[in-house]
Amino acid sequence: MDMPEMDNELNFPINQELVESATQSMEEWRIVKDRLQKIDDHKDGVSEKVYERVRQDYEARLSEATDKLLSKKTDVDNELAALGKTRDSIEQQLAEHRHKLEEINFRNTLGEFTESEFVECSKVEQEKISKFETVINAVDNNITRYEAIFEGENDLFAKQEEPSPEEDISEVADTAEFTPAPHQPEASADDAGYGLDSDDADYFSSPETDEHDSTEEHIKEDTSSNIDKTPVEEDSNTKKAPIDVNIEASSEMRPRVVVISGDNAGAAYPLKSTTSFGRAETSTVPLNDAKCSRQHAQIQQHGNEYMIIDLNSSNGTYINGENVEEHVLSNGDEILIGDTLLQFQIDS
Repeated sequence: MDMPEMDNELNFPINQELVESATQSMEEWRIVKDRLQKIDDHKDGVSEKVYERVRQDYEARLSEATDKLLSKKTDVDNELAALGKTRDSIEQQLAEHRHKLEEINFRNTLGEFTESEFVECSKVEQEKISKFETVINAVDNNITRYEAIFEGENDLFAKQEEPSPEEDISEVADTAEFTPAPHQPEASADDAGYGLDSDDADYFSSPETDEHDSTEEHIKEDTSSNIDKTPVEEDSNTKKAPIDVNIEASSEMRPRVVVISGDNAGAAYPLKSTTSFGRAETSTVPLNDAKCSRQHAQIQQHGNEYMIIDLNSSNGTYINGENVEEHVLSNGDEILIGDTLLQFQIDS
């Protein structure tokens, strides 16, 4: 029986009320910001007292508008995280059907099918592929709509997590030797209620995924007075050659995370009261990692303790090889986010 044809464009569920309220908050913030600029541009035309009084008024308005906007931004980020999770699940199903079609074509070259059988089997898979491609396009359209709300204002959100002047987020860290734990991503599931009615039960089920063996990378510790990175010959069993990292020893070390392997390996990020990790550019520690969610995890300070919290990420957060939702970090703990391995350091 033929599958029903789908429209070329699919209207995927979107929180229209949130889109409208976030857009309005963004416009209100921009108006106040623009008026503050005009106050400075025309300050010479009024007395100092009037200038200060009006400016203080608008600074208070800007602070209020900013708080409101950041609240909306958090809601939008949650929607984007849910959409990203849904997209990952659909992409897995799409890849599976593409592999099935490829296998059908290959088996046909071996003479396993009659012509009619080959045409029928190919048609079924091609229709499913087309269906999933349509859904992904619809999800991408919603992601674009959400992201467009705050387009051009990345500086606003980056300023919320600017490091203190004494913090150097690009410092190279001394690290002990590590062997990354194997990454075992959990099957994606749509927790936000997104879905698509289908006669095929497997369309939005969470497919089993193969374990991805993480490559091993070793970093040698060597304390000296000068920073020196010396590449060595590439190990045939690794994707990336080991690196010798040297820094000047310090009597005190701020709590921080160090990138052991992955993009920007060797960089260290001092921890703040809240430190975020994800693909989003506004993250405290932005990770250029396809297996990392836009809003993946956070490390929060509670007194003298630092707790890592997974933000319902698609592929999970791993501490010393174990998948966790929340975990109080200890010095030397290995943190695996996607294919990026980091280490928590608190002692000198």
